[in-house]
Amino acid sequence: MGDRGITYGLKGQARALVPQQGDKDRHRWLVGTNALREENEVQVLEFDSEEDTVRCAESYRHGPEIWSITPSPADPDALITVYNEGGTFRSTLWRLSARTSQLQQQTELTGHTGVIRAVIWHPLAEPALLSIEEGRLRKWALRDAGAEMVADASAGDLYQLWGGAWDPHDTNRLCTAGGNNIQLWDLRTLKKTGEIEGAHYMPVRDIDFAHRHEHQIVSGGDDCKLRFWDLRAGSAAKPLLELGGHSHWIWQTRYSPFHDQMVLSASSDALVNLWYTPSISSGPSSTGHVKPAQSANSSPARASFVKEPHDGKVRSYDDHEDSVYSVAWSAADPWVFASLSYDGRVAVNRVPSQIKYKILI
Repeated sequence: MGDRGITYGLKGQARALVPQQGDKDRHRWLVGTNALREENEVQVLEFDSEEDTVRCAESYRHGPEIWSITPSPADPDALITVYNEGGTFRSTLWRLSARTSQLQQQTELTGHTGVIRAVIWHPLAEPALLSIEEGRLRKWALRDAGAEMVADASAGDLYQLWGGAWDPHDTNRLCTAGGNNIQLWDLRTLKKTGEIEGAHYMPVRDIDFAHRHEHQIVSGGDDCKLRFWDLRAGSAAKPLLELGGHSHWIWQTRYSPFHDQMVLSASSDALVNLWYTPSISSGPSSTGHVKPAQSANSSPARASFVKEPHDGKVRSYDDHEDSVYSVAWSAADPWVFASLSYDGRVAVNRVPSQIKYKILI
């Protein structure tokens, strides 16, 4: 693979791209189309690293426009789609059947009343789900008879939720992106336990947890910034680091599942950025104290952010010509990732070798 990514074109518009988490041997991603008047589909895309090619390995008819896909953490054939059918948002658990090329419905998550932003699978693959609506959280248990809603809570009248992340280290904790703030939730009671106010100057679009460092998250917002946080400070948290390298909204940000030093961001400026953050992510875990990037007495709006010289953007990938809504690391290789723009273009890229060697040596 040269400087340009390997691209693949879907037949229509698309927003959802995720790794096929249960397959650790192949570079595979699930992608769903978002066409309003045409029949949609879920495709399984596979990248051949020896031939540098991307192909559609499997294709499944879906029908309504797909807004998000959630893969099972352990089962490569299980996934959840969020879709819009006649103006009503719905969510269904499916199984892929390569033999019949059909999506086999397992159960629908019934009871949603608003726009569904996302459904999140339990990070340890237990039979539990969370769904995030514009203004509500719902907790689900997967049983033999289907999906049962076991708890729900309002996000509050002042908030419009955009997304969230389930803590892989403490499965009783959830973070949500609501308004300009980040909310912390205790999933045992589905009660809010804290809030980082003014986390971004404009709405927060996405959050992701570091995989190796406990308590650490990254957030991306409409202010074109990435900010990194240590949640041990709770509502008093100050950014560990701020990075700015986009010229429009950041729709999604993802830590590498293998190396927390690497972070990806996808933006409606049509760029995918790869970031390297060794000052806050080096070492096996964040058991020690990490110094905030601003003084404890300063407010986010007036903070003087500081970053180490070696922290920052590694590269901008410009394979897209439209807003990039999704970015996803390969589940099989720490150095390969894919991105998806609204016009249906998928691009597969690799981490530059100099960053790979910095991490490994």
